[in-house]
Order: sequence, then structure tokens, then C-alpha cells
Amino acid sequence: MNLPNIKLIGVTAAGGFGKSTLVGKIFDNLQNFDHKIWTSFSQAYPFGIWGRWVLEQLKQPAPERDEELLIALCNCLQKGRYLLVWDNLETLLTDNGQWQDAAYGEFLLRWFGSNSPSVILVTSREKPTLPNNTLSYSKWLDLPGLATDAGVALLRNLQVEGSDLDLQNFVQRVNGHPLLIKLVAGLLLDEQEELKELKQNLFAILGLHRDDPEASIGKILDASIKRLSPKLQTLLLNVSVYRLAFDESAAAALINEQITTAELRQLAKRSLLQEKKQEGVWKFQFQPLIQSYLQQRPEDRTQAHELAIAYYTQRRKLQLEPDDNLQAVTEYLEIFHHYCELGQYAEAFSSVFYAENNHDDCDEFLRKRYYNAVRLTLYERLITEWQSPKENEKRFFSDALKVYGDVLQFLDRRDEALSHYEQALSFYREIGARLGEANTLKAIGDVLQFLDRRDEALSRYEQALSFYREIGARLGEANTLKAIGDVLQFLKRSNEALSRYEQALSFYRDTGSRLGEANTLKAIGDVLQFLDRRDEALSRYEQALSFYREIGDRLGEANTLKAIGDVLQFLKRSNEALSRYEQALSFYRDTGSRLGEANTLKAIGDVLQFLDRRDEALSRYEQALSFYREIGDRLGEANTLQAIGDVLQFLDRRDEALSRYEQALSFYRDTGSRLGEANVLQEFGKLEDDPKQSLVFLQQAHNIYQQIGDIYSQSRNLLFIANVQLQLADKAAAINSLITSEELAAKINYQPLQEYAQNKLAEIQGDEHQSD
Repeated sequence: MNLPNIKLIGVTAAGGFGKSTLVGKIFDNLQNFDHKIWTSFSQAYPFGIWGRWVLEQLKQPAPERDEELLIALCNCLQKGRYLLVWDNLETLLTDNGQWQDAAYGEFLLRWFGSNSPSVILVTSREKPTLPNNTLSYSKWLDLPGLATDAGVALLRNLQVEGSDLDLQNFVQRVNGHPLLIKLVAGLLLDEQEELKELKQNLFAILGLHRDDPEASIGKILDASIKRLSPKLQTLLLNVSVYRLAFDESAAAALINEQITTAELRQLAKRSLLQEKKQEGVWKFQFQPLIQSYLQQRPEDRTQAHELAIAYYTQRRKLQLEPDDNLQAVTEYLEIFHHYCELGQYAEAFSSVFYAENNHDDCDEFLRKRYYNAVRLTLYERLITEWQSPKENEKRFFSDALKVYGDVLQFLDRRDEALSHYEQALSFYREIGARLGEANTLKAIGDVLQFLDRRDEALSRYEQALSFYREIGARLGEANTLKAIGDVLQFLKRSNEALSRYEQALSFYRDTGSRLGEANTLKAIGDVLQFLDRRDEALSRYEQALSFYREIGDRLGEANTLKAIGDVLQFLKRSNEALSRYEQALSFYRDTGSRLGEANTLKAIGDVLQFLDRRDEALSRYEQALSFYREIGDRLGEANTLQAIGDVLQFLDRRDEALSRYEQALSFYRDTGSRLGEANVLQEFGKLEDDPKQSLVFLQQAHNIYQQIGDIYSQSRNLLFIANVQLQLADKAAAINSLITSEELAAKINYQPLQEYAQNKLAEIQGDEHQSD
């Protein structure tokens, strides 16, 4: 545990060799950690589920999007010394040792490359495939079977009688396999005489396989179950349907008989169950190898699943609170699982999606808490297994397709989302569900908008809008009007966008949707800012801010504070802008929004640069740059590198400025940002000492400005070109550049550039007259 640079220690062995037991003792005894977290991967939990759960354990905010989760988790784990256990890691792996969820591999890469003092302990039947350059950060230990003496000592401790020679021979025959030894000891407890002592050939009697311990375990389990009372046989087979640890009451629920903890502990004594006392209560669960074997037996478990559903239904939390964590919906998720095991998919879906039968809407809770990885696990299983819905199930199946599309869209799997939305649309039309059809058309429009297929998006939105109006769904109408406004604003049809936003705002007010009202006021402010109606924009932003505060939407509040800061900065009310940015920064940190934090740090740097506080500006830019790199935002990184270059250029640190500009140029070209590329080329032209080379850079920038139709930048760049042309004594070319600059500035009615060009022309003409 104290080896330098070792960040992961893995214990590997076949099932039943005691990996979890060994690591559990280490876990219990280690004290020099700020926090210890044990994860048993009884299921292949997606990284999004595990990562959010860990942040909850550490009382840290989880970001909205899973792509930010990995970074937030790595940063959190660097703030202290933590011990993480991944038990049964093989559950997360494919047959060839690859990750089922690639995010785990990405997490380990960041983990190995960090300076975190924390450690991960792993138990697994097999090693995951790791890049060669990370192997020095991990240490893997193969756990062998027990040595002969240790195996004999274990048998003696389990009260198995026999000569030392018989016991030694037995331990050697099973290769010191701990679970086999324990199961045999448990089996012998049921024998009164002939097998009480290990004198006879147990291998021959039970048909054990010397070189196949798992097959031998199956033989012993069959024999052990036969020796149980009918009650305990039924109990053992029924509780094998549980995925979670269970207590006495949970066990009794599956056989409708009184079960005592003593009876369960009797099964544990025979090593058929594992036991552990938690907060004064005995909890039981299966060793994975044993549970897997029991679940493969031919007995019908329909009743066991039905009883498990009844048990969890009685215990589920009816009212889910906003500050609840994932544990609050444990019973909902288990009910869903058992319905799926029974092939009752409509019931499975209803149990988590609808708020009915006196229980809450589990899906809505998961959505608001950003547990989209959990939702993906649920609906992916449902849609995969539920192939042929019956006629009376088609409404449920349509809703399942729609919500699965929603999850896929949120996870940026948009082509898949479109496919499932189209399937849902077909089912809704078949059963005549107009509201479902409208909601799905709206969702399809959202995907198309994100994919830059905005004309198609507008068409779907307009169809949805028509249906919402027909059925009188005012909130749906409002949401669609807002979405149409978003598309129109992107297309720079700002007045049309304003009209749709104002209609949406009216409907949101009628329906009492404070969040919709806040979002629309923010959108209206954005349009007004774009139209240079900034005082009006500020007014709408302040209204939106008030609503966000009322409903406790911290991210909405942060975004609006940032927007207010942008307006104030444009109005040269820089100190007020700084104040709003700092408030926004605090909220972004609270909500775990790394992108919002990066953007705001960049904006603060811009204000500080404007106020000639350039050392402070550099500090904020460097922080922003670090965040952009962490989250992989290449364009944000490029913009910040350019801004750093601008500060360094002003401070006459020319070589450093050029270096940052070079990096920015590379990123702009990688991301296809033509405007960013042109702006950096312009800076190269301004910094270049050789006038001829300077003119080359400026002309390259000018060509790009012309291609993208940026009239302002063309006009401004021509002023720099004219200055270089004058250095080269080409007055005619300089005059032509200045005239063109003035004409372009007049087109957009930008007087500062017009006046500069006019004054420069007058200066040149005055010099010519003096020469005459």
C-alpha cells in the first residue's frame, strides 16, 4: 500500500478463492485514509452510476453531464487520501478483458496520471486490459489456493474430524480451494456418521473433479441442498433471486413462513450464504459463484420473483425528495428487475415511469438528479428484451421508446435517439395517442436542431405545435414555441424569434411554469443583447434571475449571472460585470459545471485585461485554460490561448505571445474555426517585424474574413494592411485599402472605423501636399 507510484493493487483468482474476504480484512484494518468506499459490482454498473454514487459518498456535487463527471471525480479524489475498493471487477469486463463501459478505462488513465495519494484495491477473476504505459502504476497479485497446512487448519477450525493425513490429502486434492473446503465442511455437518470424518473417498462418492473446482462445487452444492430440510431448501433457492444483501424479514417474505436469523446463520455456517452484521442487524448474501449456480438450476422461480416484487413494493419510498440520493430508489429498481425476470415488461416500465398506484415517479427523480446512466441501464434492457408488445401494452411500449430516445439524446447518441423516436412516433400514430405524437415530434425537432438540420427541426416543431393546439396542451405549446424561437435565433431571424418567445412566455405564465418562464426570459434577453438593445436585455435577465432564485435552479442562476456580466462588460460597467461573474463562478463550482466555470474564468480575464490588471487576467486565463483542457473543449482552449497571447503582446513579451498564438492557431484549424484562424493570423501580421511577411499574414487573414463574410473584421484588418503598405512605401495601395475599409464600415454603420480611415486618408493627403 505504500509503494511509490502504485495507485492500483489488484488481487486475481478464480471464484471462491477468498479474494473479497482477504481485501475485506485489509479494508477494515487500514486506518490512514480520509474516507474508505467499498463497491461490490454485483451488476455491471455504468461509470455514470458509480461515479455519481462516489461523489455522493464524499458529499461533493455531481455535474449535469457524464462527460464532466469523470473530471469532477478525479479532481475530488485528489483533495484527500481515499481508499476505493472495486470488488468483482470481472463483472465490468467483456470476455476478452475489455471494459463494457469505456469510461472506466478513461478514469484509470486519468487516475494513473494524477498526483492523487488515493489507492484503488481490486478483486477480479481476470485482469482488465490496460495500456502498456500505465502498467508501472499498478500491482497485480495472483491469489493461490491455501497451503496444505493452512487448509488443514481451516478444516480443523470448521470442526471437521479426521486424521492429519486424510485432511492433508483432501486439501491437496482440491488445490487448497477455500470455498470447496468450506462447502465440504458444511456438507459434513449434516452427516451423522459415515462422512463426519474425512476417511472415505469423497471424490468418488460425490463424483468430484480434481481439476475442475467449479464443477466440484456444483456437486457439493447439490448434495448440500438435498441434506437441508424442505423449508431451508425452498428458502435457499428462492432467496437466490435477490440481487442485494437481505435480512431475516426479506428472506421470510419469499416463502411466506417465519424465518429466523438463526436459520439463515445455519446456512451461512454451511458456507451456502455469507453473513455480516451491519448496524446490529445480520445481513446475508451469496458468494457470486454459488448464486450463479443456484440460478441455473431448473426450479421455477416465478413465485419467488412475485414475492420479491411484493416485498419491495411494501418497502419502497412513496415520496421521493429533491435531496434524496440514489439509495432512495433502490426498491423501485429491484421491482423493475424482478418484473423483467418474469417477462412482464409493461409492469416493469410502469413501476419506474409513472407516478401512480400511490407511488412516486422514479424516472423523473433520476432525470432531475442526472442519473441518466441508471435510466440507460433500465430502458436498454427493457427495449432489448421487450420485442413484441401485446395490443394492450402498446401505449406503455410507445412511452418506453420515447423515454429511451430521451436518454440517448442526453448522452449524445443522437442517431440512435432519432431511430427510437421514429419508432415511438409510429406506435403513437397506430394507437391514436395525439399527445404522445406531439411530444415525440418535439423531441425529434430537438435532435435535428442539435444536428444542425434546422429546417427539418422547424418542420417537426410546427407539426408538434399544431397537435398541441388541437388537444389544448398549453405547456407543450409553450415548450415548442420556445424551441422554435431557439432555431430562429440561431438562424439570425431575431425578430421572428422574439415573437415566438413572447408567445411562449404568455403560455408559461398561464400554466404557472416558473422554470419555463425563467428560461424564456433568459432567451429573450439573449436576443435583445444580440440586437444591441442591452438595457432591455438587462431587464429581462434580472427577471429571469429572480425566477431562478425562487425555484432554486442554481445552474440557471449561474448562466443568467454570466449573461448579465457580459452585457455590463459591453456597456463598460466593468466593476459591476466582475461582481456578477464572480457570483456566477461560485454557482458553477457549487453545481460542478466545469464548462461554466471555464467560460466565466475566461470572461473575468477579459474584464481584468480591459481594466489594465493584466497579471490578474493572465492568472484567470491560465485557470480557464486548465479547465478547457480537462474537459476537452478545443475551441475554448484556442480562445483562451489567443487571449493569453493578447495580454503577453501588450506586456511586450513577444516570444511568449507568439508561442501561445501558434498553439491557438493549431486548435482553431483542428476545430474548423475560420474566424479564430483569421484573428490569429492578423496578430501574426501585427507582431511580424518584416513588412513583407507581415503583409502576407494580414492578407491571409483578410481572405478568410471575406470567405466568412465578416465585414467588421475586413474593415479593421484593412487598416493594419494600409499601415504595412505605407511602411513599404506603396501609398496607392494604402489609399485603396483605406477607402475600402471606410466603405465596409459604412455598410455596417460603424463610425469608429470610418473615422479612423478618413483621418488616415487625410493624413496621407496632407503629407503629399507638404511634399509638393
